[in-house]
Amino acid sequence: MHYFGPFRLDSERLLLSVGKRPLPLGPKVVQTLLAFVERPGEVLTKSELLDRVWPGVFVEESNLAQNVYVLRKVLRTHWNDVIETVPRRGYRFAAGASTTAPRTAGSRFYYAAAAATFALALSFGLLHDTARSRPVPRQLSSTGARLFAVGTYYWKQRTQAGVQRSIRYFSAVIKSDPANARGYAALAQAYAIEGDYEYGPIKQSYARARAVAHRALKLDPQLAEAHAALGIAEDVPASRAAARAQYREALALDPNYASAHQWYGSALLEQGRPREALAELRKALQLDPVSVATLAWLSSAAYLSREYPAAIGYAREAAELSPQRRDSYFDMGLGYEAVGNYGAAIAAYRAYAARCGRCPAEVAALLSHAYARSGDFRSAAAQLALAQRSRGMDAADPGDLVVALIALNRRSDALAALKRVALKDAAHYALDPRLDPVRGDRRFKKYLKLPA
Repeated sequence: MHYFGPFRLDSERLLLSVGKRPLPLGPKVVQTLLAFVERPGEVLTKSELLDRVWPGVFVEESNLAQNVYVLRKVLRTHWNDVIETVPRRGYRFAAGASTTAPRTAGSRFYYAAAAATFALALSFGLLHDTARSRPVPRQLSSTGARLFAVGTYYWKQRTQAGVQRSIRYFSAVIKSDPANARGYAALAQAYAIEGDYEYGPIKQSYARARAVAHRALKLDPQLAEAHAALGIAEDVPASRAAARAQYREALALDPNYASAHQWYGSALLEQGRPREALAELRKALQLDPVSVATLAWLSSAAYLSREYPAAIGYAREAAELSPQRRDSYFDMGLGYEAVGNYGAAIAAYRAYAARCGRCPAEVAALLSHAYARSGDFRSAAAQLALAQRSRGMDAADPGDLVVALIALNRRSDALAALKRVALKDAAHYALDPRLDPVRGDRRFKKYLKLPA
């Protein structure tokens, strides 16, 4: 065990914690930090670090640079940036570390006072509401904790392969620790994300998520992760109010639960409450500064709140952390369009296209709007024609077709198209800045059932 600043680094389980709260970092990132902590003050070359973290395997230096980037962001958020770059040599950990836990002054008095307070409360019957007093969660075994950490690493990637791997790891956690609710809650969240991202049969994935979440709650009714998992599984059009209630319950049980803040923020955004969503998502980012999903949702919330530079910044940061995640480039394009940088917007949409196998029509609709806004109406018309030719699963998003028609000054066609799709996503259309040119039209308000 190593201690430095507010951190505790468990070298056996590869877990980094702030106080008693573990941070969701992948094992390779923690191994990189361990290499620094074991040799504080020394310059470690890139070759040394690559051999230490990826022994016997050839990897690009960019993998190491990515790990250092993540570590710096985490350390800076909770303490200081103590990883120094030594030009043409490598990196140095410019802080001390100890294998002995720091002693807290007055701790003996604190625990004696806490015990006395508990006994006094018990004698007066002040602790009778056991339904609201969360029991201390049982720790996972060393094997379970290791499997849980690796599963969390893959789950946070949000890729199809990553989510499916996380399902296997969380299933192994349950086999290792069958009486511990945390494994069931994590597996429920993985199934829910599988359904949300359409990586598997949607109904089946959500059904599995609900079943496993209820199993977790049966073991521990006060486990925040289980309530959040049930919230994701319920976060579908027919039961979104129930989902928000589960997120609020999770946050009441654990106000520092980053993922619950993220999911509650995204639920608020889908309800058409971008400012509230922005506040929740910023709390999530503060608690988990390297969450790509949170950054992506923050970009959307900032854009719909008309904070365009912030939207671009969040999208760029998400793309740096996960270059293959396509929605970051979509959000980046919207932000660049909003500030009038159409060249950058077109480049972002093309980067989105390179990462999206079955969305040429959607990209064409996005490009049509960007070209029209830049004054290149010939390219805009050609892209719109391409977008309109596709059907079925490959069809363009109806909303993107609407905004392309608006940008080409075909407002009557745009409003007619909006009438057909408005109520399916009214909260979003009511906020989308690209619809500003028709926002004052009475038909726009009528179709979205807005006050006249």
